[in-house]
Amino acid sequence: MRNNLILIAFALLSFGIGTLIKSTPSSLEGMNITIRKPQEYMKEIFVTIFTEQGLLKDELTANYWAYLPAAQISTLITPHLTVHRPDGTIWTINAKKGEIKQPTLGTIEQIALQQDVVLERPATKTAVAIKLETNELQYQPKKKYAESDQLITMTKPDLKITGIGLRAFLDQGLVELLRDVKTYYTLTP
Repeated sequence: MRNNLILIAFALLSFGIGTLIKSTPSSLEGMNITIRKPQEYMKEIFVTIFTEQGLLKDELTANYWAYLPAAQISTLITPHLTVHRPDGTIWTINAKKGEIKQPTLGTIEQIALQQDVVLERPATKTAVAIKLETNELQYQPKKKYAESDQLITMTKPDLKITGIGLRAFLDQGLVELLRDVKTYYTLTP
């Protein structure tokens, strides 16, 4: 008797799972879910952008890049962007993922970077090292401009600054935290 009950329960469970699998696509139709498939994708990419004068302007690497023409975006996994200034100063931007707004495949209007975003400039003869950390950052390559409305942690030698919101003019080397700014001095021995 007990074996029959187990057999009947197993049969009902199998029937229920089969019905669920068959009904799932039709139940998703009214939910307005879009499955986006890339037109093309690349792994381990490296893109170099030069100025009209042939000088190095930007470099972009990522573990994965997928272009979605219907949405006019590309998705990136572990993007790393290097921004070169004419004076030789560089800025780097790293994140776990990103999304590029691009109306056409060759045009990049904006890069939205998410998860563990780090914007960094190494020390030079005329500037101290600076490191900014946040969860989201919008970068506009044509303007060399970055902004965020998230919590920002800025670190410089012997200094830590936190605040909400950021405007960074990378071409000028200027960074501005927008509100609720707090400064902490940290002395190194």
